[in-house]
Amino acid sequence: MSTSDNTPRPDTVIAGRYKLERPWAHGGMADVWKATDLQLSRTVAVKLLKAHLIADSTVAERFRREAIAAASLNHQNIVAVYDAVEDSGRQAVVMEFVEGKSLRTLLDERRTLTPRLTVHIGSGICAALDAAHAKGIIHRDVKPGNVLVTRDGRVMLTDFGIAKALGTGDDLTSDNIMMGTAKYLSPEQVKGDELDLRADLYSLGLVLYECLAGKVPFVGKNDTETALARLQRDATDLGTLRTDVSPQLSAAIHRMIEREPTRRYSSGAEARAALRAAHASDSVDDKVSHGHPSGDRTPTPGKVIRPQGHTPSGPVRPPGDRSASSPASRRPFRVSPIVWIGAGIAALAVLALVVRLVAGGDDESSSTPLPSATTSPPAPTGPPSIAGVTTFDPEGDGTENDGDVRWTTDGDRGTSWTTLCYKSQTFGSKSGVGLIVQLNEANYARIDVDFAGSNWRADMYASNVVGTNVSSWGEPIARGSSNEGATLTGITSNPVQYVMIYLREASRDTGCSDANPYRSGIAEIGVSPAP
Repeated sequence: MSTSDNTPRPDTVIAGRYKLERPWAHGGMADVWKATDLQLSRTVAVKLLKAHLIADSTVAERFRREAIAAASLNHQNIVAVYDAVEDSGRQAVVMEFVEGKSLRTLLDERRTLTPRLTVHIGSGICAALDAAHAKGIIHRDVKPGNVLVTRDGRVMLTDFGIAKALGTGDDLTSDNIMMGTAKYLSPEQVKGDELDLRADLYSLGLVLYECLAGKVPFVGKNDTETALARLQRDATDLGTLRTDVSPQLSAAIHRMIEREPTRRYSSGAEARAALRAAHASDSVDDKVSHGHPSGDRTPTPGKVIRPQGHTPSGPVRPPGDRSASSPASRRPFRVSPIVWIGAGIAALAVLALVVRLVAGGDDESSSTPLPSATTSPPAPTGPPSIAGVTTFDPEGDGTENDGDVRWTTDGDRGTSWTTLCYKSQTFGSKSGVGLIVQLNEANYARIDVDFAGSNWRADMYASNVVGTNVSSWGEPIARGSSNEGATLTGITSNPVQYVMIYLREASRDTGCSDANPYRSGIAEIGVSPAP
């Protein structure tokens, strides 16, 4: 099944049934392959024990127990285990294939998450733990690497390799071995005390703390110091590390990481309810399903999501856009009072012009010129904010996943607008595609754009007139690529009402087909006053 060093190769068939396609993830004990179940013609994940551990009977038994423990669980937030096999002496666990990223990867890329996404992840894992605990199983290794987040927002718990049945003493360890990962151990795991379900809730609390703070609260020079640190002090208050975290959410997470188990929540359901209540109290919409994803994640009608630094009011098609019948343009939107005031002033100006024309005939000296591309816009009346976002596809059919532009202003970097899938990294026959951001009024603004995907290149333009092609926007105010990070920042030198972000290069995306493997995307757009 392998080369001389016992490393598996693509197209290897193990147990006469599972064809290994390509490596998908790597761990300390095992490698995960994307594979095909030849009997059922479905994609699966095969977790294959590393070659140097084949002779370790304890590790092999843990593999077997993982299959037994997880196979007994049937829950939308738990990765399903289908089979346990042995091939050439090597143990393998066959699991549901999940297209997505581990939370560890997500945190490595972004460092911190929004409170909304953190609650979403916490709620999903609470539900998974509640299902496991109901079956009498403690996970004992809840950590970011064992949490998967799919592209459509589904949250799943995996790796029950060191799970233990409640009330049993046989866990394949000696009295001097702490099972789990040092940074996420509960105090009772560190001390070697008898565990119950609240140990998992403690570990989850540390995971959620890291999502918001960008780091775990207890760190030492080595694993032993890191593990012991939680016995010696309490965690730093989250509220002092993130000002956008509500006191209710901070309190809920701190209760999960109480040193004394009796002070924690008594179940995953109770912890989940507390997280969701804290989230609701922060006036943020929380209608996303924590099980199988819903087909419609449109915010509650009439509710304005307020991300950091700006207040979007819904998609608004810029003047002259021929895609007025697109789904995005049909959604109701709210117009800020500033826009209504501006409209009123414009109406009065038009009325004054009519009066002057009637009174003065064709005398040009008595008329007032209407605003044009060369006319200076009025002085800003307040800080800039986003009035709407629309797609810009001047060299295509005028649309590019229009219905997803709302994810760029929802305050959640876990959601994003993406382009269609393309055959070429540079969008084939097109020079690119992009988005147009409409501000509430012409203003001096700083625009921060967070990109999705590992590779991107983009230009940013600013104008008071929506150009019909890229050249009509003039010179870019900013240019950037993934070589400089995940964010492109532009600052306008004059008051403008429209900003255009034009993507010129995409990255390979496993969610696309082999024929059209490239796409790019924008996760979040923020606007603030120019410095």
